[in-house]
Amino acid sequence: MLRIFIISLLLCNSTIVFSQNALNDSLLSYEYAYFKSNNDTVKQMLLLKKIDLYLKQNITDVNVLNEVNRVNVNALTDNTAKVNFLWNATAIAYLNNNTDRARFFLAEYSELKKDTSVTFNLLAILINKYADTSDVNKRIAYLANKDTVFKDLSCFLDIINYNRKHLKFYLISSAIIPGSGTAMNGYVFKGITSLALMAGSVYGIIKMVEYGLYINAVLWGTGVSLKFYAGNIKLTQQSFYKAEDKKKNKLTNSCELKLKNVLNRYPLTLKGL
Repeated sequence: MLRIFIISLLLCNSTIVFSQNALNDSLLSYEYAYFKSNNDTVKQMLLLKKIDLYLKQNITDVNVLNEVNRVNVNALTDNTAKVNFLWNATAIAYLNNNTDRARFFLAEYSELKKDTSVTFNLLAILINKYADTSDVNKRIAYLANKDTVFKDLSCFLDIINYNRKHLKFYLISSAIIPGSGTAMNGYVFKGITSLALMAGSVYGIIKMVEYGLYINAVLWGTGVSLKFYAGNIKLTQQSFYKAEDKKKNKLTNSCELKLKNVLNRYPLTLKGL
């Protein structure tokens, strides 16, 4: 049984390697034809065929985006091919977290095709979810009229608008009771450590004064103690923003789950070139 499994595994790996080699050979042949051609339209169509090969293998990584960026859309004479390419280019740029290129391709696509479909509006929302909030709001409202599940996408706007308040309150608290602001931000151990350092520093100054070491007390108080005190305030500020980032990450994770649910119901599909 184990032997059969190993043989099956080897055959599977051989198939994958063969498929990869076949893909590479096809890509090389198209690239060779691209450099041999003097016709700009033909060259662009060859690039589209290369991209299509990647997409048929479910490959949408940065290598595909690099091929997309090589295409001169203006040299394409087939309007359908141009529209399909721009749609795919938008999706590929988005999948590679290149939102600037995705917005560019989406704008080019919109000029060629007046698309009001669910998938178009969904893709536009995903690309602009952290940028153009007014546009995103309109599109979410439009899609929510078709299916209430799209209301969940407003969570991205909640992430943008989320800002913790009352930083000054935490800073003043730590100024009065060192470490208290840090502790209230959720970093209790660091807050206690900050308080202990300041308490120890003050205790040391008192003992120096008791033993008549006035110069040492002054130097310690104006040097080390001030650094501890300033560090305590800075730590409170840092912990405040860390707590803010932590909350944003929590909101983001929750939002990504909602997005996953939306995409399961309304998947973004690429088009054949």
